Amino acid sequence: MKKILFILGLTCSVLCYSQKKEMAAAFKTKNYTEAISLGHDVLENAPDDFDVNLLMAASYNSLGDFHKSIFYAKKLETLADNNERKSWALMQLMTVNYGLGNKEASKKYYDKVKSIKLSEKTMAELNTLQSWLGLDDFYKQWNTVETEDLIFHFENSVNEKTRNRISESRQKAFTKINEFFGAKLPKKIDFFVWGSNNVYNEYLKHNLGFTLANYCVSHNRLNQTAGHEIAHNISFWQGNKGKITTMLINEGIGVCFDMNENDKLEAAQQAYKKSPIDIKKIWTENQKIDSEILYSVSGAFVQFLIQYDKNKFIELNNNQTYENAKKIYGNEIDTLIQDFTNKLH
Repeated sequence: MKKILFILGLTCSVLCYSQKKEMAAAFKTKNYTEAISLGHDVLENAPDDFDVNLLMAASYNSLGDFHKSIFYAKKLETLADNNERKSWALMQLMTVNYGLGNKEASKKYYDKVKSIKLSEKTMAELNTLQSWLGLDDFYKQWNTVETEDLIFHFENSVNEKTRNRISESRQKAFTKINEFFGAKLPKKIDFFVWGSNNVYNEYLKHNLGFTLANYCVSHNRLNQTAGHEIAHNISFWQGNKGKITTMLINEGIGVCFDMNENDKLEAAQQAYKKSPIDIKKIWTENQKIDSEILYSVSGAFVQFLIQYDKNKFIELNNNQTYENAKKIYGNEIDTLIQDFTNKLH
């Protein structure tokens, strides 16, 4: 009997290890729903596995499902048996509270993490999070303007006239875009505006602009369009959690709803002349191409799909892959791609 129990235990250990590897791989490729499914299986046999609980909390955070994430984040705090694990647990509590809009609690956890001697890897992760989420004291002297749906954080070099113009135009953009999507965000968008038009930001170590839609955060240049980053936030929170995005559709949404009054099709035609592209191939392979070409063509393509059938596009937004488009539109999607491509010539 003891031998049988030993063999069963060994089999369970091997299986759990294999599932943990699969879970980590799914998380790395941003397949958070799959990671969570695998995590549930592992936790049935090893409920106190720190690494699995960490991946569960991080996966739910990435999906924006903070009410589920907080269960695992709190559990991590009780399981942490050394400074390294404690720091990761506190960072999950920091981010989940931020996502829930509990900024004071988030800042307290951030301060707790800072008080621990951190490894190089943990410090790098913390530095990225605190700068992107605006938790660092660096932002204390920035000017804040709050509207109905956004909290603006302006670098000090941005004058009052510009602050008023940007906050008013972006609030209008939010209202207009959400008339289409009808999304319910968990908190106001934290909208950071840097006082320059430089693309690369040395402090953030990242190109501007960009959005962390699951946390409702955007970082912007002065000369960015009013709606692009806001559209990324809103479209993320429309429909089901666990969106599967593609470059073609997701960036197309940003351009389509950028609030510029330019002719999207004409812009796409000009881009296509410079570099003809195979839309179906870019979509199916999620290819990275020159942003100038991608943005122009994808923006017009999304506009084209919306004009064809708004409801089908809303459904597509939940899973933006070509395979899902085939389920929604049937074989008609190939005809639509060809019809749109013909307009580009």
